[in-house]
Amino acid sequence: MIDKFVSIKMIGGVATVGLAVGAVATQDTRLTNNTIAMASTSGSSTALQTTVTTNAAASSDTGTTLSSAVTSSSTATNPQNASAQRLSSPDAQAVPLPIPGVNLSGGEFGTVPGRLGFNYTYPSTTDIDYIAAQGFKMVRIPFRWERLQPILNGALSTADASALMKATDYALSKGLVVVLDMHDFARRRPNPTSVTSAIVGSADVPAAAFADAWVKIAGRYRGNNNVWLGLMNEPNGLPAASWWQTAQQTAIALRNQGVNNKLMIPGIYWTAAYNWVESGNAAFASTFKDPGENYAFEVHQYLDSDSSGTKPTCAVGAARRVDAVLAWAKVQKVRLFFGEMGAGPDDTCKIEYGNMLAKIDKSQVAIGWTAWGAGSWWNEGYMFRINPIKGAMTSHMQMLQTAMSNR
Repeated sequence: MIDKFVSIKMIGGVATVGLAVGAVATQDTRLTNNTIAMASTSGSSTALQTTVTTNAAASSDTGTTLSSAVTSSSTATNPQNASAQRLSSPDAQAVPLPIPGVNLSGGEFGTVPGRLGFNYTYPSTTDIDYIAAQGFKMVRIPFRWERLQPILNGALSTADASALMKATDYALSKGLVVVLDMHDFARRRPNPTSVTSAIVGSADVPAAAFADAWVKIAGRYRGNNNVWLGLMNEPNGLPAASWWQTAQQTAIALRNQGVNNKLMIPGIYWTAAYNWVESGNAAFASTFKDPGENYAFEVHQYLDSDSSGTKPTCAVGAARRVDAVLAWAKVQKVRLFFGEMGAGPDDTCKIEYGNMLAKIDKSQVAIGWTAWGAGSWWNEGYMFRINPIKGAMTSHMQMLQTAMSNR
């Protein structure tokens, strides 16, 4: 969850990126507070700049959808149960441990539209192999809506749809659950020539267009129990009533179109776990109805002083931040998905992170968790990095391995 985030100003066709507090979030500060090493198309590396040039129009390819870009059907080797999510009694049932996983970053990097392979990427087979070899069973794959569908209600980009499906198919072949994560903070540009973004659910970016995108992105993965749909990463800067109306309308529209995959439903205020009740999310989530009864509420939790995930240190007692949402979920008899979490390398983090993961694992209401910071494009100095550095396991990976061994 981000309390300190990025503002973007357009000056003569150049987007200048700067940190701001209290503005509308358009990017994840974790992507700008830490230099990202990016592989260029020639194989050399470049760094994410704080000033980037945007194209006047997004590059797109017409005539393709996620269902047509690749014609074969993928099935994971270990399908997950897609049963109803509003439970009669969580405590009375044999609930399996949450599925452990990571966020494989890359598709959310850079300013939209950007250039595939230079400003952003999708998970490589090498990255997926490493994650699977470490015992994880799930990957959350971020992408930007505008890259996959440059024109509202239009066809998907052939290049991006194919790249995302290649990563998804390979992860499924390794027996992993894949969470497709639309990483846009509940906003996008209404068209490729727009200078500013609009809120999802507004007149400029209506809920119907949001549902249209997801119908096309779900494509041939409809009904695949191992492909979950993360409707939106960390909505913020809009009223709770507005967002939850959009989420409800989208769930109904997807079910009406035959999309019955498990849905991850986030709340406002960066869908933070620690203030799920105070933010108004709990009240609106309590009335949410999925016609398919196959969903979980997505929450995020970091352990630094303000839960923003922008600092390498952890607050003493920070593991208690998940207590209220876990208790709420038990009372409501609903499931939770912890889509993002992370901790730096200090001794307090090792204690609090382990304690938080233990609470989630024992909760009887969490269906999975994905730690933030996997992907080979992260700088070696990034505090949440999960991929190895020169063959050595990072502090974050060590903490995750310890937590999994203690289950």
